[in-house]
Amino acid sequence: MDFENIVFKARDKIATITLNSPKNFNAISEELLMDLGSVLDLCTDDESVRVIVIRGEGRVFCSGPDIRSLKKGLDEKDTQKLVRIVRAAGNIGRKIRSIRKPVIASLHGAVAATGCGIALLCDFKVAADDVLFIEAFLNIGLIPDMGYTYTLGRYVGLGHLTEFLMLSKLLTVDKAYEMGLVNVVTTKENLESETTALAKKLVALPYDAVALTKALINQTIFQGLDQCLDREIKYQDLLSRSENYAEGVDAFLEKRPAVFNKQDLPNSGGGAS
Repeated sequence: MDFENIVFKARDKIATITLNSPKNFNAISEELLMDLGSVLDLCTDDESVRVIVIRGEGRVFCSGPDIRSLKKGLDEKDTQKLVRIVRAAGNIGRKIRSIRKPVIASLHGAVAATGCGIALLCDFKVAADDVLFIEAFLNIGLIPDMGYTYTLGRYVGLGHLTEFLMLSKLLTVDKAYEMGLVNVVTTKENLESETTALAKKLVALPYDAVALTKALINQTIFQGLDQCLDREIKYQDLLSRSENYAEGVDAFLEKRPAVFNKQDLPNSGGGAS
């Protein structure tokens, strides 16, 4: 089956899903998320697939949300465009966790925003030594989504979590490995071979035992993920109508610092519910 934004291959019980918009640095659009969801469904139903690999074509794994697509939604007064993207991204996260098969993120270059969220939800992360984890949702007036606060909070302490999410601090691959976010660090040249070697190890394990181990991990570690993803939709819906969001998108595209000087939400802040 052919997809516009995804290349899908399955061989030797390993399915490889490639984000395939290299000219756009694999930026996350509504259309890419729809394709990715369809491919994950195929992998779920295909009994010959035992392990799934998600990778990115071109210079980076994923540069984050497609800002030009978000700008188009603002210009067209499509107030639900952002919400649709956040909901679709959340559904990808749910699929990655609920699928019985191990999912490996094979990472290189920038792993940004929604792309980083996808990686964190995968069971294993194999990273090239040029990887930078980047979180910059607040720079365009939005909250982190894709379960960020939930997943990252299970790897790092409150101080690192708050700093990374609010100050858009870059996270190097060495620091990520030290924190336990990454399983393997290798060179970019060896990324594919290291990913394949890990996938083959997982294929050789007893399928049912692997599946139930993942189920136990989900029940123990990811029990509150659905509620987090649901709340993200609610919060991004609020922010999608804010002047700060429009300013953040414009500033990004115009390559200038954003000027955020308006509080759009009454009584917003740490007590928001």
